[in-house]
Amino acid sequence: MFRKHNEPEINKTIRKLAEYLLENGLDAVFRKKAKEMSVSGEDLDDLQNLFFTPPNESEIYSPEIHGLGGWLSSCQFAIFELIYCVGEDALPFIREIAWGEYDWTQANAIELLIRFAADGVDREGIVEEIKSNYPRIRHEAQLYTIQPLLTELDQNRELKLVFDALLEIADFKEAYEELT
Repeated sequence: MFRKHNEPEINKTIRKLAEYLLENGLDAVFRKKAKEMSVSGEDLDDLQNLFFTPPNESEIYSPEIHGLGGWLSSCQFAIFELIYCVGEDALPFIREIAWGEYDWTQANAIELLIRFAADGVDREGIVEEIKSNYPRIRHEAQLYTIQPLLTELDQNRELKLVFDALLEIADFKEAYEELT
């Protein structure tokens, strides 16, 4: 388990998860690996500090293969998966990012809210919160929120139910149709 301000361990964990993403993509094994890393609420500030200052690029990262921002994006996905593993206690932290000032991490945070709702955590409240706030976020964040979850819709009934409720939002529906 991380301890507050144990940056070398946190960087090592993020690096391992980001490398896995680059090699294998987002899948159940990635999520299982993140859950095994055992983070706590005490680690949230340290994780947030790494959103835009990730560990040094891995040798397996190639801008030609993974895109110019591929390493940063992979690290951010890893960080947010670790935040998700904190559980319900992370919701206030996640909400602050989701509905705060725009940056690329906003979409990751909203994605986590959708996943929590699918897990049955305050489903109605989260869905209403997203319905209220989603139309105010930038279009690219709307797309980026939905995209990582699309592959799970066919096999995750609860996620599909949340998506169905969110499709009542015109902007959500538009982003969904653009991506599918």
